[in-house]
Amino acid sequence: MPQSPIRGIRLPACACLIALAGCAGQPAKTVPVDEPPERPEAVVPLPPDPQVDLEYYILAGETALQRGYAAQAAQAYVAALDYSDDPELAQRATRIALFAGDPDLAFRAALAWSEVEPDSADAHQTAARLALRAGAPRQLETHAAAVVDLHPEGPAAGFRELADVLSGEPGAGDVALNAVDELVSGYPDLPEAHYALGLLALRYNRLGAADAAAGRALALRPDWAEAVMLKADVLVRQGRIAAADELVAGLTGSRSERAEHHIEYARLLLDAGRPDAAADGFERALSLDPDNADARYGLGLLALSLDQAERAEKAFAALYRSGRRRDDAAFYLGAVAESRGDYAEARQWYGRVGEGAHLFEAQVRAAATYYEQGDLARARSELQSLRERRGDMAERLYIAEGELLYKAQRYREALALYEEALSRYPGDADLLYARSLVWERLGDIDRAEADLRAVLSQEPGDPRALNALGYMLSNHSRRYEEARRYIEQALEADPDNPVIIDSMGWIHYRLGNLDKALDYLERAYARLPDPEVAAHLGEVLWKLGRKEEARRVWSDAEAEDPDHPVLRETLERLAP
Repeated sequence: MPQSPIRGIRLPACACLIALAGCAGQPAKTVPVDEPPERPEAVVPLPPDPQVDLEYYILAGETALQRGYAAQAAQAYVAALDYSDDPELAQRATRIALFAGDPDLAFRAALAWSEVEPDSADAHQTAARLALRAGAPRQLETHAAAVVDLHPEGPAAGFRELADVLSGEPGAGDVALNAVDELVSGYPDLPEAHYALGLLALRYNRLGAADAAAGRALALRPDWAEAVMLKADVLVRQGRIAAADELVAGLTGSRSERAEHHIEYARLLLDAGRPDAAADGFERALSLDPDNADARYGLGLLALSLDQAERAEKAFAALYRSGRRRDDAAFYLGAVAESRGDYAEARQWYGRVGEGAHLFEAQVRAAATYYEQGDLARARSELQSLRERRGDMAERLYIAEGELLYKAQRYREALALYEEALSRYPGDADLLYARSLVWERLGDIDRAEADLRAVLSQEPGDPRALNALGYMLSNHSRRYEEARRYIEQALEADPDNPVIIDSMGWIHYRLGNLDKALDYLERAYARLPDPEVAAHLGEVLWKLGRKEEARRVWSDAEAEDPDHPVLRETLERLAP
């Protein structure tokens, strides 16, 4: 199925903190490596006079950069390092090679940089990261030790830094852990060293190693909350929730400090896909510190994602009364009221959002509630008035109005609106995408395809456009293999999106792969019980001979939206 054209005007699924440990994009000299990559051919012939080699290669590198040839610039700059001990030149060569996407050249440059500037923490961090990527354990151990030794706050902070430097390199877990384990053996009584090893092991999903390292850290420092949380994280990932609960509950400190531990624990549970347990964690934090706004806000968001409207309303109402995060609380109280069909109350709450990240969304939602009450004209009028006041958001407001027309099946009016918008904002990718959906409903598949290809010419990896193009081809052509490739690209870019999962199920149905189709469609329907997904799932069940199950799925969908065009067409065709 195609995805809504409105970007950013939707409720978040949950409150979740994700710790990202990057390893690319930072700068990483020419000394031997374990498996030295072969030097690429020179970008230009060698100059006739060796005395001018350095200037020659620098000039060649700068010229290549100015012309946009990053790969040639990297080759020239790395060649220049054979004639210079300038650390700034080595650093620049490393950065250019990284920018050019050449890790072998970057590794050579980083090794040279760390050699000519041995007290540079940046040089050793970059060399360690690139040694890990190159699978060069000897260089990795050397530069990892330097990262720890050179840290201005001492080895304890250095180990934590090292864990961040070596995280996130696919397929490099064993090399990274072996290097750090060897280094930790030189600091047997330093709890932070064992903690860093455990943290790194956890990031590479080596749960046994993480558990052992966390245990050693706690043996050295029993009341260390960070080590307790690391151990709890391991237990959660092992599915030992009761043991993790007990561990976190045993933490000491003031009530507010213990509440913070439970908030952190709730986030761990959420990251592990245990939202119900996470909600209980936020509740425990509130029992310790009833005025903790973060716990109440997290509980409210999580309850919304679990469709627990009453629990969410209670959390956000208390948050609003507390005077903290009032704009956020008002927005979500409006969302709760809207979810139960109380549109007048929803508008009141949306109207209380005075500033902040949710202000624009509240204004759009308030206008859309008139449509939900059957007054499309009033909804359009509100959006048009808002467009006059918020010229900076005009494109999104055109799309919001167009989507209401689309939902009302007034496709010609939606088309006229998008034509007007594109005359003001020609080539706007979001408007082109929205118009493509209207062209498809009007049966003009060639124009719909042209709009989607125009979007992809601007944003080649846009999963919305890839998915919409694949889905459209699956419905309006027999170019099924081409359609499948587009949907596969979309799913690779956005693997958890139920809209794209539905499309993948549908194209497998078109290809005759009923079992695969059923698997994808059941996954999509579990995440998004939308009438269009229900229509698809029901059709596959029907074709598999499971007609009673199909009827139940369709019946549930009819109760939600009896006039949905895809659902109606499916029922009329299969079960009149």
